[in-house]
Amino acid sequence: MGITLDLTNTAGMEILKDLVSISDVFAENFTPRAIRNFHLEYEDLRRVKPDIVMVSSTGYGFTGPWANFGATGPATEGASGLVYMTGYADGPPLLPEIPYTDYTAAEQTVFAVMTALMHRLRTGQGQFVDISQTQAASATMPEALLDFAANGRTEPRIGNSDSGMAPHGCYPCRGDDRWITMAVNSDEEWQGVCGVLNQPDWSEDRRFKDSLNRWRHRAELDELIGQATPEWDAHELMDRLQTAGVAAGAVLDSKDLLFNPHLLERGFFEVVAHHPSTGIPPLPYVGRPWKMSLTPPVPAKAGPIMGEHNQLVLSELLGRSAAEMASLEEEGVIGYAPTSPRPVSRPSLDEQVRQGRMQRYETDFREQVARVFPPPDNT
Repeated sequence: MGITLDLTNTAGMEILKDLVSISDVFAENFTPRAIRNFHLEYEDLRRVKPDIVMVSSTGYGFTGPWANFGATGPATEGASGLVYMTGYADGPPLLPEIPYTDYTAAEQTVFAVMTALMHRLRTGQGQFVDISQTQAASATMPEALLDFAANGRTEPRIGNSDSGMAPHGCYPCRGDDRWITMAVNSDEEWQGVCGVLNQPDWSEDRRFKDSLNRWRHRAELDELIGQATPEWDAHELMDRLQTAGVAAGAVLDSKDLLFNPHLLERGFFEVVAHHPSTGIPPLPYVGRPWKMSLTPPVPAKAGPIMGEHNQLVLSELLGRSAAEMASLEEEGVIGYAPTSPRPVSRPSLDEQVRQGRMQRYETDFREQVARVFPPPDNT
């Protein structure tokens, strides 16, 4: 659900604290300085609801020298150590394509909140949950930290390579921007690669006779494989390699994922209808990556428009009268649209391709999506 509140207004702060008084969890991601200025620290909220679970998800944690630093994905990824490890050999560090720390922090926050709620069930005590988004990412690469702590070594950037397997990489296939990944972990799998790619000489080459030699000559091996794979369709090659016992996967772009037969059969995507005012048609969204045998999933809903649930939460839940709601809107405590909207402009699709904002586009994408994902019955 989504509501609007101006927390610089006394009436807005009173409403927030009314919500806290009937809530199990209060979550925020302001800097500690902002939360202190709002007087919304954990001790403040405990006076409103003694058993509240408060979650503070910040870039660097609620305490420490960096606590009040502003945080964005690139900043926290750099501070986590992730960027230093990412990139090709002899090349500079590279930022991930996605805001990686946002996702790792969200996953670990859910775990921490559920743990805090279980603790409250047993003891009746709430608590403060302090999440550092930077630390959440650092926790995903403990081997690099341990390697220095135990051995004094800083791992080099290795691109698509692996510290033990070879070949281990991403190779071009037939078509525009089509690729396949493969990882070979044994001599038997290597024989499978040689057989599928019809390269019997590779299996006799002394440079590639065993895992250690393949790893030592991995650059030459990658070059040879990269010369052999372009004649193959990525999906066909994946099927052939998998049949031969080799871990291989076609590299899927967004269109491949959306229309992938395996994902469609598993019902991975959920079609969601949007609020009529948005003008957005029903669209497929990624669903839950797990399936539970006894617990059916709750149907997905679109994100709320601005102030969509003001009436439900403030009036029906907190008991504000119609006159009070009108007064709140008149005073700007709540609202249903930006106070200073700015027009949105964007370059043409061809210009976005030229600028590198997108790889390619298709003008009939709406028809393609609608054929595979018809609108839900309630639209």
